[in-house]
Amino acid sequence: MAKVKKNLNFQRYLDLKKEDLDLPSLEEDTKGYYTVEVGERYCRVEDCVNDTLFTSTNNLRKHILKQHPEVLLTGEESGGRPTQTEEARAIKFYNDIMKAYDDREAEKEEVLPDLPLKNDGSVNITKMRRAIRAMKLPVPCEVCKDNDQPKLCCHDDVKDTCEHFDMFVDPRDQEDDGDEA
Repeated sequence: MAKVKKNLNFQRYLDLKKEDLDLPSLEEDTKGYYTVEVGERYCRVEDCVNDTLFTSTNNLRKHILKQHPEVLLTGEESGGRPTQTEEARAIKFYNDIMKAYDDREAEKEEVLPDLPLKNDGSVNITKMRRAIRAMKLPVPCEVCKDNDQPKLCCHDDVKDTCEHFDMFVDPRDQEDDGDEA
């Protein structure tokens, strides 16, 4: 278990919720037994609604035995330290889960907010700067500072150079696109 506990992906697994992980269901081996991986904390029995992070693999095993008596677990009679093969299989399991999680997160399309506008169609500088600060970005941006225009940051006058305009979708551009069609 020592190798598994030190594995970064195992630690990340413990930090995430079950619904975020998209865990595979337990798979039956040729003898009709199911294997719970070393360190595993979430129930993977198909259709189990329990999303508890169990405090130990032993508590997870007890849950499975009590709530899912039809599931026969391997290693019920054994105890002690896991074998190197079991640890290696568990590390691969956590690495695969976290790779799938990272891939899903990377695929999520970044949706930019609309540029805040006033009724007359000009940029609402106050709302734009407030949104920029909420994104934990500095106002003025580096480009406006470098151009000695810190007070013009987030103004329409510097739209082509101000970095902050890249953080929004300008609805005025979308209206222009619709007129051309």
